[in-house]
Amino acid sequence: MLPTDTTISTELLRYLKKTNLSISAFANKSRINSGTLSRFIKGQQPLSVSNLDLVTEAMKLEEGYFYSLYAYECMIQSSPNWRRLGPFIMRCAELNKLKCLDQLVGMMMDNLTYSSLLFDTAEALYHKGNREAALIIYKKVAESEKYQHAERLGMCQYRIFTCSLNSDQEHNLDCTIQFENYVKRLPDAVQLDALKDLANTLLSLRKWNKAKYYIQEMGRISRVLYSQKHKQARPSSRLKRPAKPLFGYILYSDLLLGSIAAENDDYDQALYYVSCYEDQSWVKESDEAAEITKEQFREWAKGNRYLYELMKGNTDVLEPYIDYLSSRENEILKALFKIIQAANMYHFEIDQYLDRFEKLILNHLKRGGGVGSYTEYIIDDRFANFLTDLGKYYIWKDNIQKGSKYILESLEISYKINSTANIVRCCTTIEHIRHKLSHVDLQKYAAIMKEVYYRNEKKISGVFTHP
Repeated sequence: MLPTDTTISTELLRYLKKTNLSISAFANKSRINSGTLSRFIKGQQPLSVSNLDLVTEAMKLEEGYFYSLYAYECMIQSSPNWRRLGPFIMRCAELNKLKCLDQLVGMMMDNLTYSSLLFDTAEALYHKGNREAALIIYKKVAESEKYQHAERLGMCQYRIFTCSLNSDQEHNLDCTIQFENYVKRLPDAVQLDALKDLANTLLSLRKWNKAKYYIQEMGRISRVLYSQKHKQARPSSRLKRPAKPLFGYILYSDLLLGSIAAENDDYDQALYYVSCYEDQSWVKESDEAAEITKEQFREWAKGNRYLYELMKGNTDVLEPYIDYLSSRENEILKALFKIIQAANMYHFEIDQYLDRFEKLILNHLKRGGGVGSYTEYIIDDRFANFLTDLGKYYIWKDNIQKGSKYILESLEISYKINSTANIVRCCTTIEHIRHKLSHVDLQKYAAIMKEVYYRNEKKISGVFTHP
């Protein structure tokens, strides 16, 4: 910890005295021009962040050792200069000096003229994948945004939303509530992606009605923009375009509406939506990228038609559905999520398929990551529910040992992602077979539930017996 009255130049002077080095000798050692170094020591010229790094390296100190001092000196002891501040921010992000970054950006926001530059920097960091650093800047810019309906405020809140999502479902619900008030402030092209992300998060939280509202908004806006696009003789190149083709958002809205109908057990309605994204005769685009997108939706339509027929109780489609899945490895696990529900609902056996794909299930349990294009926080929640359903299937088959194993695995994952709804499902199921559990399983159940109880006492007390 550096003394509060120190400066980088005084630290450098102490080092030169201690090592008996001249400015010229240190300049050679650090690969910095001796004149630049001399002017810095005399207080006539500030250092660039790249030269600061060279000084730090020559003094054999850890990278970023002087960054907190440098932030203070940039903002307080000299005139703030974006040519130094911009690279310094990027360097703080690169070295994960987030506390220093927060300190610097906080001081900079006293001057609101930096808002635009800081927002652009956050965007650069976001697209480079450095979301933790970008999040700090987005929050600072959002807090100081004067015009509360400004698009920049909406963009900040959108980025804060996407950067903040994690595996904690209760936390994700808070994130959606905070962002909902800002989604309509975004320009239409960006709003489509925001509505998609918001809807997907709400689907993972099983907030079907709220998700449906935002999906319908995505469909409405994309249809309006698509119509406008093809009415113009020469579409303007100045208009900001969404990340994917406009017709893709229309098809995707129908796909998600079909998923919600299926979640509400309305499989006739779900099949209607399948026909909507299956029929692409109205799509005008025919380039290679568009054809790839259209083919993807046709593939989804084929698979979902099998699935929804199965969920209606038509077991004749099970074998062709499995054949369809066999060449689509990334789809198998997600399909099993629904197949097990159908098996439990209509009491038909699927042991041969569970045995066939058991390795896939166990590998996912070990890996704990996402599958396909699904984000981790969505797949973890659905996988936890799948394990509960799998446990219930084996319990129905009187294989208590295997059933309890999967229920306990589900309970453990549900605790980690804070999915209260599935914790309750697990507890309810286990309490019904508690008297049949082995001593080892009872011990594991008690250990997990002890943790669950203290974190969720008010929400789920009374559902299970406290260990």
